[in-house]
Amino acid sequence: MKSLTLPIVHKYTVAIFLWGLLSTPLQMLLAQNKLDSVVSYFHQLQGTHQEKLYLHLDKPYYGAGDNIWYKGYLVNATSHLENPKSNFIITELINRTDSVILRKKIRRDSLGFQNAFTLPSTLPAGDYYIRGYTNWMQNEDPVFFYSRNLQIGNSIDVTILSTIEYQPGTKNNYLAKIRFADNNNKPYNNIQVRFQYFEDGKAEKRGKKKTNEYGQIYIPLNGIKEEGQRRIEVTFDDPQYVFEKTFHLPVFSKDFDVTFFPEGGVLSTVLRQNIAFKAQGADGLSREINGYLMNSQGDTLEIIRSEHNGMGLFSMSPIAGESYHALITSSDSITKRFDLPVVRTDAITLAIVHHKQNLLFEIQKSEQAAWPKELYLLAHTRGKPVIFQSINTEKPYGMIKNGLLAEGITHFLVVDSSGRAISERLIFITDRQTPDWQIKTNKEVYSKREKVSLLVKATDFTGAPLNGNFSISITNHKDIQTDSLADNILSNLLLTSDLKGHIENPGYYFLKQDAKTQRYLDLIMLTHGWRRHQIENVFRKPIIHIDNYIEAGQTISGRIKGLFGKNIKKGPIYVLAPQNKIIETTLTNEKGEFIVNTSFKDSTTFIIQARTKRGFAGVDILVDNPPLPKTYNLHPYPQTSNLSMDDYLINTREKYYMEGGMRVYNLKEVVVTANRNQSTQQSLYAGISDYTLKNERLSERGGQSILNVITQLPGISLNEGKIHIRNNPQQPVFVIDDLVYDEPDYSMLEMIQTDDVEELNLIRDAGASYFGSQGAGGAIVITLKDPGKIPPPPARGIITYTPLGYSQSVEFYHPTYDTPQKKENTTTDLRTTIYWNPGLQLNADGTATIEYYMPDSTAPQDIVIEGVSKNGKICRFTKTINQPSN
Repeated sequence: MKSLTLPIVHKYTVAIFLWGLLSTPLQMLLAQNKLDSVVSYFHQLQGTHQEKLYLHLDKPYYGAGDNIWYKGYLVNATSHLENPKSNFIITELINRTDSVILRKKIRRDSLGFQNAFTLPSTLPAGDYYIRGYTNWMQNEDPVFFYSRNLQIGNSIDVTILSTIEYQPGTKNNYLAKIRFADNNNKPYNNIQVRFQYFEDGKAEKRGKKKTNEYGQIYIPLNGIKEEGQRRIEVTFDDPQYVFEKTFHLPVFSKDFDVTFFPEGGVLSTVLRQNIAFKAQGADGLSREINGYLMNSQGDTLEIIRSEHNGMGLFSMSPIAGESYHALITSSDSITKRFDLPVVRTDAITLAIVHHKQNLLFEIQKSEQAAWPKELYLLAHTRGKPVIFQSINTEKPYGMIKNGLLAEGITHFLVVDSSGRAISERLIFITDRQTPDWQIKTNKEVYSKREKVSLLVKATDFTGAPLNGNFSISITNHKDIQTDSLADNILSNLLLTSDLKGHIENPGYYFLKQDAKTQRYLDLIMLTHGWRRHQIENVFRKPIIHIDNYIEAGQTISGRIKGLFGKNIKKGPIYVLAPQNKIIETTLTNEKGEFIVNTSFKDSTTFIIQARTKRGFAGVDILVDNPPLPKTYNLHPYPQTSNLSMDDYLINTREKYYMEGGMRVYNLKEVVVTANRNQSTQQSLYAGISDYTLKNERLSERGGQSILNVITQLPGISLNEGKIHIRNNPQQPVFVIDDLVYDEPDYSMLEMIQTDDVEELNLIRDAGASYFGSQGAGGAIVITLKDPGKIPPPPARGIITYTPLGYSQSVEFYHPTYDTPQKKENTTTDLRTTIYWNPGLQLNADGTATIEYYMPDSTAPQDIVIEGVSKNGKICRFTKTINQPSN
């Protein structure tokens, strides 16, 4: 056997193994041509510059009134080097109905991408998810965006507490019991409550109930679907109290499904084949199972039993013309039959097994299949080709050393002479050259408000000082219980970011490097067939779709049209934001298009003025406003609440009040007005409104246009630049000072500032029927402070435009107690995130000194360091300090 290693573009190498049958110059030339095609294929893939984004959060869960501090790591999807060209990321906090609650664009600064979400004190407790992506990442499937579930509690808005429980009846019938009480457990009785029941976003039932003496209402739910998303929305219809709450119903069904994954892709008549399987419940979470594999005569062939998170493996010898099924019993004692895939007699499959520090592979042929004249084994790691090997059909097996492959997922393919993949297999290679991190404290334990000094030291696997981009979070162990099984920078960048489908407890696979963990990782590889790189033919050009640009800087672009839609060539464009001292000019091109490079913060409103080449103002300005990606969660929500949050939420509430936060009371406001003859209409809107923002809450958003505020309301989504309520295909009707606009001019909404608005009401479903057929898509009602002063529609040739700008950087506050007076200050220090640094800088010797002061709690502290080294090594280190010795 001959072997050689050839240098390839972009500094990677492909190991080529040529068996003796390729001994003639012609055969060697053909193999070299195939290699050149493979190299060209992956070179073009890498030229599209795929990106990955990971967010390091300071805590695993949060409370209303708190801050979500985060650091973004944007890396090259192939090398994991921090060299992507995008200079902006978008981060979003989204609720369970897929409505964006908070959205920020973050500009890269000296520390990278770092910022914080400030959670409103009125934010409802529940399940949320945080999502992150770049404009360039929108060229890929959104399943490859960063996404993480978050539980957020609320111990501030506790004027009205609500609980729900479900009483099962006959099949698919339940009774929902909802109770309302104050924080002293006194029931709210004789309160009129409006409710709506939704299945998969569609309202199936609505009505009114009055609470009984125990503060309860009963809602019968008859014939509900086994699967799907269900929720109940309740709203107080009461002259004194304001309250609304959404209850997301759990999955009542105990049904489950089992999917079988033959190794190599198809079930074929080979001597022995491994079959992996995965069992999932109706809630999307794993189920443990056991059962039997049977043939068509009912003979038991194998025992089937899940090993880890519903996954398992068995082997069998498929027979031509035979059919197979499994009788499976779940942990809920439900037994079902599942058919295995049809047996094929014309297949070629790839089998791989880990053996010590090597991979043993074998290409198997079913009995009626013929060996192709040419067959190749190809492997790539995250789009970087590492192996291209001609297969000798007389000896279709071999060994590959793990050292040839980088850590993470390697995709193996068996390729025929046309470049078509006929069998595939994923393999995970564990990183055995991990950096070494050490933290030394200047004391074993610390007292209240005492100064802490930590010496951090990091070296690579050779002992050389480590250099890179890192962040560190230190939290109170008493209030914050870290989850070692949750997704982290290792599991995300090396595992979950390259696979489709939910992986439970991904952090588990990076806690140890033992045989059991390796086996469970291999089950993940066998049961997650969908991946980032879908390869159709490696001897042809890859199909690449690019619709979004790399956002290296900020731009404003669009097109100018004249009479009858004619493009305006070489027309002057003026882009002005006087309050931000921005003045830009340019000319349109031959297609009437323009683009302006500038830099602007969030809530910046531009005036865009256009003319023809001869100075005529009668033109239309069409600004590019790319639609934001559709929101949907990639992961199932937990079925139970996090009990460890209780102490933390009490702490969060006290901290919020001590820092000057205002108490929340759910009482309806009494508004006294004069010289306005619309009291009847206002009271009607208030009675049918699902969400209301009054003058005081609007003033908190000063400087924004009312259009910006509307897009941030709960349930509002943007589809192709148009506003919709809860994904209703019809647009809502807009009402501005009782004037109804079927199709409002959005530029007019941009000109209305929050300071000009007295009240904003969001009306949906039954309430919007007040507007007749026009209200089929809901209604958004704007009441101005000064009646009748609706901004006139802008003249042609001039518009206002408020794009999504970058958010200003924020800094974590670290209190100091360096004087006796500060140390004896009576204000309680209730920090749960004790120290947060998104830009941990290591010196040339790989060390850094961290200093901070203890809070009033002397509980142990959990340290988490995450980051990426200069050579693309993914780093994570955890340690608990301040633990008294026994």
